[in-house]
Amino acid sequence: MPKRLHVRLDREQLLGQEAHLEHGGMLVPAAGEAPPPMTDVSVRIDVEGSSAELDARVVHVADGQVGLALYDAADARQRLDPLFARVRGETGDERTTGNLRLRITRMSSLEKQDLALTGDRLERMALIKDSNKALHTLVLKNRKITAEEVRMLAAFRNANPQALQKIATNRDWVRDGRIVTALVGNPKTPPQVAVRLLDRLPTAELRRLARATDVPPAIAKAARRKLA
Repeated sequence: MPKRLHVRLDREQLLGQEAHLEHGGMLVPAAGEAPPPMTDVSVRIDVEGSSAELDARVVHVADGQVGLALYDAADARQRLDPLFARVRGETGDERTTGNLRLRITRMSSLEKQDLALTGDRLERMALIKDSNKALHTLVLKNRKITAEEVRMLAAFRNANPQALQKIATNRDWVRDGRIVTALVGNPKTPPQVAVRLLDRLPTAELRRLARATDVPPAIAKAARRKLA
């Protein structure tokens, strides 16, 4: 059972999380006694009367701060988007996560496909969570998609394997080490694709994968072979 971690952030502290979120984590102030590293936690983030619930693992505790690795970076970013919108003074109406999800559930399959190709960031992130996983490959064709979103999809444990394979064959995307690391660690990435990507990782990351227990056994074994 994950431990509870309650975090209160002010406006500047929340906006300061942008850089950490790009790497799939957060660095938050410790309130009281922080859980030790490698502890699974359910995190409640409170900002100006709004809150979001995230699942994460504590990776380090130092100088009154807790480093978190988010289990589902795409989902966490989507949950935090209303908080970012609030502190930036953006309007809600159908832009709030709940209303956006409701609007998408009322769409036909063709409307969702069109939105995947033309929608903005919030709409793309919402479509990734849709039950129709075929939308993932269409979202990747959206001309406005960013490297951060690609990395989030690469790390998404419920991603369409065909979408992950598409990411792995894109020369520009696999130049980004964070995207490659996310693909290799995702059990939904086809094994032959993940093993091939090991050649793009630095030795330090191969050592981590060789010892890791949260990656597919075939990947850990292949990493050990490359280090031998």
